[in-house]
Amino acid sequence: MCARPISFHWGVAVVQYVLTMHVLSVVVIGLAFLLEVRGAEPLRIFPEYTVTTGLKMGYQLVAVDLNGDGKKDLIALDERSTELAWFENPKWERHVLAEDVPRPINVDCYDVDNDGIPECVVAMHFETNPEKSVGELMLLKSGPDVRAPWTKKEIDRVPTAHRVRWIDLKGDGKKALLLSPLVGLKARAPDYDDDTPVYLYRPGEWKRETIINNLHGIVHAIAPVQWAGKKESLLTASFLGLRLYEPSESGPWKWTEISKGDPRPCPECGSSEVRLGRIGKKRILVTIEPWHGNQVVVYLQDRKAWKRIVIEDAMVNGHALAVGDLDGDGRDEIVAGFRGKGYRLTVYKSVDDSGERWTSQVIDDGGIAAADCKIEDFDGDGKQEISCIGASTGNVKLYRVKN
Repeated sequence: MCARPISFHWGVAVVQYVLTMHVLSVVVIGLAFLLEVRGAEPLRIFPEYTVTTGLKMGYQLVAVDLNGDGKKDLIALDERSTELAWFENPKWERHVLAEDVPRPINVDCYDVDNDGIPECVVAMHFETNPEKSVGELMLLKSGPDVRAPWTKKEIDRVPTAHRVRWIDLKGDGKKALLLSPLVGLKARAPDYDDDTPVYLYRPGEWKRETIINNLHGIVHAIAPVQWAGKKESLLTASFLGLRLYEPSESGPWKWTEISKGDPRPCPECGSSEVRLGRIGKKRILVTIEPWHGNQVVVYLQDRKAWKRIVIEDAMVNGHALAVGDLDGDGRDEIVAGFRGKGYRLTVYKSVDDSGERWTSQVIDDGGIAAADCKIEDFDGDGKQEISCIGASTGNVKLYRVKN
């Protein structure tokens, strides 16, 4: 008669234990879900200010302190204008940087003479056909009044001169100039079947040196990056995909293939834009693929190989790409926009430290046909803002993160 109550109480204990474990498992799963959702929470990003609406065809945006006040100003390159204009932070007044610069296509700035005001180099007279492209390379220097038009000095002429970048070859803070034409001299649409060089110019001498001679077809982007140590290496995005070049004291630079990019036949092949970013301590590469393509791609390094992850495939004429930590969580966000039909601007956020899963958030739907974007702290509050330039929309906008 006594055995039955003992069995009953034991059964109750088992049921209570099972229920307790079930509740705990639900709590753990719920916490994991909440943490993941928190990692994927949308950012509160708002169009904060319209810098200008007066461009004919916006192409490139450069964030640089042009007057030595410590604030990043904006050069807004309008490829259908004959003026190169800049907008002064914080009120964004317009000034003319250079006059008589037909079909400008790219500009980059660096303080060559250490006077506190950077010099700028602009590539102009651009056409995609080498036979029709003058490709002038001009050095711009400020006079006593930085708000007055700067003086121009011709450095070189390279047909289809398309990208200019300053690079620190030795890690000592002294930079040289790189120039990449879009295509080689014999290249013609649609295949652009010719080798495309990259040239180097040392300040003062301004003598053309060939440092890369093994790219082919369209070379759309060159990006100096700190890859190992203080000196800078060079990432290229072209019909051949992604490559990393290491500077050499003499002769052509050595290179490593990172990826062939989009595997479709050219001209819908390879890579178009490339940016270096980080997810925690992990290095990532972000691209638009193929040339003027539909995809945003994240590359994750796995020892010597790189894993290709497509996080967007619905862009039309993709062109704007920026990477930066918008919310201060140690994981870079991606800003990408396109110029084609249905243009919009989107922020992509990694939901965890793996970098393999991303959420997307449209922050401007139909308000800007973004051709270029920059992520910088424009107002000095320690937080990153987004600025973008529109192609057919002819505007420049600032976006503030309010998380």
